[in-house]
Amino acid sequence: MTSLDDVFVADAVSHAYNLHPSNYAIERYAQPVVDLMTGQEKAMPEGYQRTEESFLTDWDPQVTANMLFRESQVDFTVFHPQSITIFEDGLTALEKGERFVDEHPDRSAPLASVDIIGMDDPGDELERQVERFGAHGVKVYPSYWSDDGHHGFQMDDPEQAFPLWERAADLGLDVIAVHKAVPFGNVPLDPYRVEDVTEAAESFPDLNFEIVHGGFILAEETGYRIAEHDNVYVNLEITAADAATRPEAFVETMENLLWAGGKAATDKIMWGCGTPQYHPRLLLESFWNLDFPEMDSRDGKFTITEADKRKMVGANLAEAHGFDVDELQASIGDDEYIGDLEEPYSTTPFEVVA
Repeated sequence: MTSLDDVFVADAVSHAYNLHPSNYAIERYAQPVVDLMTGQEKAMPEGYQRTEESFLTDWDPQVTANMLFRESQVDFTVFHPQSITIFEDGLTALEKGERFVDEHPDRSAPLASVDIIGMDDPGDELERQVERFGAHGVKVYPSYWSDDGHHGFQMDDPEQAFPLWERAADLGLDVIAVHKAVPFGNVPLDPYRVEDVTEAAESFPDLNFEIVHGGFILAEETGYRIAEHDNVYVNLEITAADAATRPEAFVETMENLLWAGGKAATDKIMWGCGTPQYHPRLLLESFWNLDFPEMDSRDGKFTITEADKRKMVGANLAEAHGFDVDELQASIGDDEYIGDLEEPYSTTPFEVVA
């Protein structure tokens, strides 16, 4: 196993879910989302499947920190609060994001989370969150629910979406991260497609657009977005789980993501686990030690090297989010998390299925 000791690692997505049934705001929509997550948990290999009782609970932000910084090689993370309206607190409350970054200022940075459809003035809410806890970007979801059903929006909608992107640009933010490719339950696929990112990216060249869960489905379509637009990136959250559970499928996904852009497109892929949805050490080591075969692209054959992996697990996120890797590493210094790695789940309250 190749060591990650000298590799800067950044997890592009971390959360602190409240999956307890008491947090369901609209049960008929919330339950399928939770079922999806527990199904993914059951796909994990031996030693990494948590019991349902410990999984379906209100997760403390320190659990996320321990998994990232004590039990894995992750140096830095972008924390994503959530505004998924079928959960009372959005699934990951804003307060958790604020607390996480306040307690780990040298190892994390937050995004805001805004409900474009349900809020009266999402732009004002975005500005409020930027002022409240220093968000450097915003996370949005293409689906929102109310008691009367599902509602979706398009990233290129000039009346609904563009005013928020304009406000983000005015605030000097760096990143628009949009959940794609993983539909929440029995909902239309259209809002989860990626074609609508094109006009948004072209219209707001000073913003970087991050396709979260990129490649989980629609990998080739997603690959064209990152190949054709300098300000579009792919975040591998959820997609990265296949590196541990279905490595051959993961290799195929990566080839499809990189088909349009080839070797150069490896600069547009950023590592994301969604900690603590999955254990970051399992996914990271599975990816790092994966021996990729020679890949085809429209520009010819290429290989994914260790240098490419280094970019994908850390440097690409720093580039997209406006961070300097050397400065991040220097600020971490010799903090409380420096030292030998703890075993997975040994510093958290999760119980693993025997």
